[in-house]
Amino acid sequence: MNADVGFGWIVFVGFLLWLFQVLRAGATGGGRRSPPLSHSPRPDATQREGEQLEALLHHLEGRLGQAAPQPRSRTQPAAPPRDAGQPEGVSLEQPVDREAEAEAIERRREAAVAARNEALTDADHAAFEARIYAERAAGAAYAPARSLTPRQLREAFVWREILGPPAGLRE
Repeated sequence: MNADVGFGWIVFVGFLLWLFQVLRAGATGGGRRSPPLSHSPRPDATQREGEQLEALLHHLEGRLGQAAPQPRSRTQPAAPPRDAGQPEGVSLEQPVDREAEAEAIERRREAAVAARNEALTDADHAAFEARIYAERAAGAAYAPARSLTPRQLREAFVWREILGPPAGLRE
């Protein structure tokens, strides 16, 4: 047996299989074709609702000065114009200023970064140590030490991640 045969025959067999599949698909009608879309004379409720929402959207765009051509439905006539006395469904009295909110969050984060990156003095270390001892003394006064199993710790951590605030909003 010759060890230098190579893998050319595998490529040739693969090509032949592909060629047979292509020929068979052509003989059976061209393979996978999507069925032609049929337009029913009466659209269902979902299509009517979509057309109504689209008409409302174009109406609102026209009211905002962004006039867009309104497509006419084949099954519905054009909607009658609204009376001036009818109340509108959309109110733009108090627009939401997302940019100001984003800037406030950015300023708050920058202040937190600046506070975190400051060099600590001996007074800061002493205050931190005093706070730790005060918390430890207060905790020992009312709650005895409780040992938790690794499973309980894991579950507590998972529930904190699930129920806690998103990581980007933690301070």
